[in-house]
Amino acid sequence: MLYPMEKRRREEEEEEEENKGVLSEQHKCVYKGKSVSLTTFYRIARNTMNMCFNKEPAASEVEQEYWRIVEQRDCHVAVHYGKVDTNTHGSGFPVGKSEPFSKHGWNLTVLPNNSGSILRHLGAVPGVTIPWLNIGMVFSTSCWSRDQNRLPYIDYLHTGADCIWYSVPAEEKTKLDKVVHRLLQANGTPGLEMLERNVMISPEVLSREGIRVHRTVQQSGQFVVCFPGTFVSKVCCGYSVSETVHFATPQWMNLGYETAKDLKCRRIAKPFSMEKLLYQIATAEAKRDNGVLLSTISTPLKDLRNVEMRQRQELYEAGLLSSARYGTPDNNQSPSDGRKKPRKWLALESSERRCQTCQHLCYLSMVVQENENVVFCLECALDYVEKYKSCRGLKMMYRYDEEQINSLVNQVCGKAMVKSSDNCNSPPGSGKAGAKRGARKRATVEVSLSRLSPSTPPPPSATHLPKNNTHLPKSTALVS
Repeated sequence: MLYPMEKRRREEEEEEEENKGVLSEQHKCVYKGKSVSLTTFYRIARNTMNMCFNKEPAASEVEQEYWRIVEQRDCHVAVHYGKVDTNTHGSGFPVGKSEPFSKHGWNLTVLPNNSGSILRHLGAVPGVTIPWLNIGMVFSTSCWSRDQNRLPYIDYLHTGADCIWYSVPAEEKTKLDKVVHRLLQANGTPGLEMLERNVMISPEVLSREGIRVHRTVQQSGQFVVCFPGTFVSKVCCGYSVSETVHFATPQWMNLGYETAKDLKCRRIAKPFSMEKLLYQIATAEAKRDNGVLLSTISTPLKDLRNVEMRQRQELYEAGLLSSARYGTPDNNQSPSDGRKKPRKWLALESSERRCQTCQHLCYLSMVVQENENVVFCLECALDYVEKYKSCRGLKMMYRYDEEQINSLVNQVCGKAMVKSSDNCNSPPGSGKAGAKRGARKRATVEVSLSRLSPSTPPPPSATHLPKNNTHLPKSTALVS
């Protein structure tokens, strides 16, 4: 097999490419650290604060000193930042059945299962539906980034110093791509890809380039909600512990589906399978006759069906003869092999294996190299067959046959509350988009060019939602 060798060579080439240009070693700002106890982390955070400031600083003072260090580069400052899986080490929210607020809607361990979030159909996924803790100290930074899956998320600051958030709305992405590409001299690499590689650019610089940048200060006991596709960065003003989790409304589905296709083309591993999410929603909500949600997923579900059936047919036409449903016996074994244990991949009825080429999580189907236990998605399997002109040793494993897939899609379309002009026979993506909501009032502050001026008072933090009928949050801020 040449594929494992090709994979290693490609990874080496990508690593070499990353070390060129603006992201060479001297420009890298984030390095993997070591695991330490929370007590040790707190002691380091306290000592770092004492070295940088004579007294407890205000958020504006930390912000001014932070950007002075970043922009003038006349000294080297190293700080730590930690992420903790709450599934392993526990959440900052109450989880015991008898504890107050353990079932409260604002409890981030409860939020992923909210009836309004479609991610509840995924189950427990680390870093998505399982919250994680963020442990920071003064100058700890989350560089500019947007969620890989364009998911919205919510962050709650349990305790500690303030955190300064900067955000660029998703609508600015085209302009931001051009600006970052020019600023970083990316040499052909898209600016947004460069921005997602642990790069920190001053909001003042972006503002001067005509980019709308918003700023808010999060205090202990406050929530920050980040909208889909928003570019966000964060600077901690001292020792702090916050907790974050994702959620998604039905309106996110089309964006999420297109993002999943883009990540597959770029060969970036995703934390969960969009195919699985679509089919789990379709199966569960069809039983409840939830027409509104079914109408939202009907178009991506039909598109997924069309792609799946086309690729299966192309593989059969290319000469692939062996196929089986997950978990079925291996009928290709000879009588002399009867005592052998079945191959591991044959028993993976509920498995999700990654394609070794594009890192796609294979849910509906996959093609397995029987002797090597190597997995391909259908698209990469077609590339393999075209390259080596042979299907020898390949076997397709599938979760649902064509009849079952068509039955589910037809059931979803039949129950979907769509306009009379829409029907299941229309081409994928031909349906009219739903009515757009009016513009939201975003409770954030746009960054001005004089933001860091010592003579200018710090901008106010976000306008907060009313506290009535809520117990856990002191307030909630919205980041556009």
